Amino acid sequence: MFISIYGIAQDGVLTAEEKKSILENSPFNSVYPSSILKSSDAYFKAQMGLYKEGAIAEKEAHLVAIGTSAAVKCQYCIPYHISELKRLGATEDEIKTAVLIAADIMKMSTLFYGNEFDLEAFKKMLSGN
Repeated sequence: MFISIYGIAQDGVLTAEEKKSILENSPFNSVYPSSILKSSDAYFKAQMGLYKEGAIAEKEAHLVAIGTSAAVKCQYCIPYHISELKRLGATEDEIKTAVLIAADIMKMSTLFYGNEFDLEAFKKMLSGN
């Protein structure tokens, strides 16, 4: 099994028992083909560790995630991260602020990109030169 930041490599052939165990471990594993099921399960577990053991506190990590989820319009991620945020004691204002920040980034990105705002001139403005 090989997992990288770029994706998941093909696994060896799984036995029926291995496949059953992995699918019972998490219902989310059902979205992957059998050829990468073992790697996908390991990758998902590692990624979930970012929330509880990462460099950003768990609540703040979920605030980042709710903003991102709203920006990409993930109907699965939004209720998950809201439930985690409520469990962690996030206020409605914190959740709304994270979503508003995401909306603001999307708006400004659209304006700059759509108007072909000069990126080098922008970077120069930010550096104070």
